[in-house]
Amino acid sequence: MSGESVKISVRVRAFKDEEERRTNTLCIDMPTDKMVVVKDVNMEKEDRAFSFDHAFWSFDGFTQDESGYRRPDNEKYADQRKVWDCLGTVILEKAWMGLNCTLFAYGQTGSGKSFSIFGYGGDKGIVPNACSEIFKRIDTN
Repeated sequence: MSGESVKISVRVRAFKDEEERRTNTLCIDMPTDKMVVVKDVNMEKEDRAFSFDHAFWSFDGFTQDESGYRRPDNEKYADQRKVWDCLGTVILEKAWMGLNCTLFAYGQTGSGKSFSIFGYGGDKGIVPNACSEIFKRIDTN
């Protein structure tokens, strides 16, 4: 774990109902789990590619079960568990070792920050998963 510092991740969420009604066009592609391509839907400019430590595709490819959890239908979809495994566990381990750590979510209002960090219903985010894990560890000690 030494040598790890700032990690930059991005997550693309599904369109909201209002966005669907406006017939918005998806302009993002994620060819790998570290790359995001922004496409010019008007085809006037070249596509732009960006690299990240993690790129989570959560736009489509899921089925919502009775508990409210969005289960992946394919390998591309990043559910809350995948985000937890990639980001939350590292933060939890560092905190458990007594190190200071910060999880910073930045983005436009409505972009999905709260969903990733806190979650909704059966889709628990990083913070509730971290709290559950901390209390499990305390109980076992």
